[in-house]
Amino acid sequence: MQLIARRHCLPLLLAIGLAGCGFRLAGSIELPPELAVIQLETSGFDRREREALQDRLRAAGSRLVENPGPGIHRLSVRLQRTDDRRLVTGASSGSNVVRLERSLVFSLRDAAGEITVADTTLVQQKDFRVDDDNLLASTADRDNALADLERALFDQLIRRLARI
Repeated sequence: MQLIARRHCLPLLLAIGLAGCGFRLAGSIELPPELAVIQLETSGFDRREREALQDRLRAAGSRLVENPGPGIHRLSVRLQRTDDRRLVTGASSGSNVVRLERSLVFSLRDAAGEITVADTTLVQQKDFRVDDDNLLASTADRDNALADLERALFDQLIRRLARI
């Protein structure tokens, strides 16, 4: 009976110990209280990208508003696309390595309109293999790689904002 009790107590003690030392799961970044309400301005985003960024900001604890008001910070975000670059061409194999790159430029102004964070550029790159014999799969791989790039950029933005 004591053995069973010890088996149940060990995970409980471990959980309490990890919570007490400040352990947090990855991806659970919270924005500071002054960024609890944000007016978001975007350019270069399509609807899906804008919704993904909004969801990420909400998950970090921010409420997004359309109109500025007292105590509301304004976050301006611009997504820039760079043309794909072919890095390696495999004539015999029919596959190529292509580099995708996306940049995100952001700035933050406080409620008085003063610049809190000047234009800052975040860059992410990803290489992926294009198979000329299977272009349909390559297109899907490219779309997945772009989604990963955007997610990484948004996470990087949230980490930067959390340090303010």
